[in-house]
Amino acid sequence: MVSVTCRTEYLTGRHHASAGAAWIVMMVALVALVGLNIAGVDGLLIAAVVAGLLALSLFAAAYGRLGERGAVLLTVDDDTVYFGDEDHTLVSYPLSALRSFAIGGPAYETSAMTGRQAQHLTVLGQKYLKLTFARPQPGSGAGSDEDRDPDLWQVAIVEGDPAATAVIDRLRAHAPQRVSTTKDAGRKSGQEQAADRPATVSVGQMHLDHDSSDREHTPVDLRRPRIADAGSDEAAQRLWEEATRRHDEVLTAYGTYELDPALLLKYPAVTDVTVEQTQTFHLALDEATALRTDAYPGNRGRADAYQQSVAALRRAWIACEKHGRRIGAGYLEPADQNALDTAIKLYNHAEASNTPAEQATYYGRVRDIVTTMTDRGVLHPPEAAVAELNAVTRRALEAGTSNA
Repeated sequence: MVSVTCRTEYLTGRHHASAGAAWIVMMVALVALVGLNIAGVDGLLIAAVVAGLLALSLFAAAYGRLGERGAVLLTVDDDTVYFGDEDHTLVSYPLSALRSFAIGGPAYETSAMTGRQAQHLTVLGQKYLKLTFARPQPGSGAGSDEDRDPDLWQVAIVEGDPAATAVIDRLRAHAPQRVSTTKDAGRKSGQEQAADRPATVSVGQMHLDHDSSDREHTPVDLRRPRIADAGSDEAAQRLWEEATRRHDEVLTAYGTYELDPALLLKYPAVTDVTVEQTQTFHLALDEATALRTDAYPGNRGRADAYQQSVAALRRAWIACEKHGRRIGAGYLEPADQNALDTAIKLYNHAEASNTPAEQATYYGRVRDIVTTMTDRGVLHPPEAAVAELNAVTRRALEAGTSNA
């Protein structure tokens, strides 16, 4: 199994120190500007002093921004969980030792790991996983979970990161009956929260823990993250790439109905633009197509608008296909339904025949029925579907000619 890693970045002491120094120097520059003017100092000297201080302020800010950010890493492979501070130490536990996990946060502070006892790997403003692992007691050997004291960790994650969702899925797969997914805005430590409730929670008993200051009381949903809420540009880009993949899936599914004459004859409503659900689908398709770009646009707002348009497109396609397959040709007049039923039988005969001449005859009759109904305004097949029907008819004719 390929390992999955989610990475949550945070500002280090260098970033905070340089930002503070830049702010102080800028304030000194403003005070110097006012003070030197009051003292009647020459204008050129004032300009030189203030410019120098501002340059120093910009240099201090740049020094911090150019430094690498710290990061909390969380990796899951086929049998082990690894996590820790990227700049310090990584720890690991076997997946078999996982007792439970929950989703908490947002965190109120960034906690760096400075030693074995520092089991809080949180990042200010980000969610975190509360992981409970069993560990052997000294001298007890391997032991069972009941013979072990739990290790409790809080490991930061980015709520909008698909990698975090993949990590959660893997953890859930290894502890399906012991997973508690919670929204915890409380200020208790992991040990205190564990004392307030059982260490293991079954799926049927899953509940939400809320702090008295939590006003929304809504479950945390990492299954459908939005680009607008992504914790980093990298996460936003991955969500955009996921949206393009889902967009392509819809195009492929719809294309099947355009390129398979049998589906056109059996479920004409799926591609008939006069049907309300199909109209809605095409409107959603036009909007998603207009917002799609060849590469990640870099603009978080536009990328989020595209992601939401794809979500609307998928809903519209599901409704369109479900409705079209349910009614079949039932929205047409009885005579037209009979004509399509005849066309389906002819098409099936053509598919079953091994004689090109017979195939060409059957395909030709199907094409004539579709063409007649289209000319009468009864049927509204997409151009691609008509072109495919013409193509199979032409190929059968050419095959019959060559055999003759």
